[in-house]
Amino acid sequence: MFGFGSEILVIKGVLDSLSALNSAFSTIKESGGNAGSLVGLISRYVTVEEEIRKVEEDKAGVLSVKESLQLQVARRQSETFSRQLKDALLLSGQADQWNQICQRIEDSKEAHRKRVAELKRKRARRRKELREALQIVGIGLIVTVISMLGIWVYLTFFH
Repeated sequence: MFGFGSEILVIKGVLDSLSALNSAFSTIKESGGNAGSLVGLISRYVTVEEEIRKVEEDKAGVLSVKESLQLQVARRQSETFSRQLKDALLLSGQADQWNQICQRIEDSKEAHRKRVAELKRKRARRRKELREALQIVGIGLIVTVISMLGIWVYLTFFH
């Protein structure tokens, strides 16, 4: 109904993916995982981030309260995972890797913010244009009705 159900499923999927990422990350930390394991985790993390952004772009400003809260929870869990990943990379002496990852993520986030802002502007512009078009049509109808009434009065009483 109104296309809202699919976003809730996507958000739940994102939350499940984040839970799986956190448990995989814990396993890697406990076993002293190697860089290959971290690469797999990072790629899954990036996928989750992209899913969150896709939901935000597709439904910019039109999520229900429940969906919005779930999206916020997913965003927080993603940030927590990011912090844990940073700590693990810094402790394993891979600060340069972390800096590169951060730069790519920040570039992506900035591009995402710009896209969402543009989508919101376009939606607002479309609403305004529709409102103006409806006002013009309404005024045209009123003028037409008043003109027809005037013609009828003229033809009925003055002819």
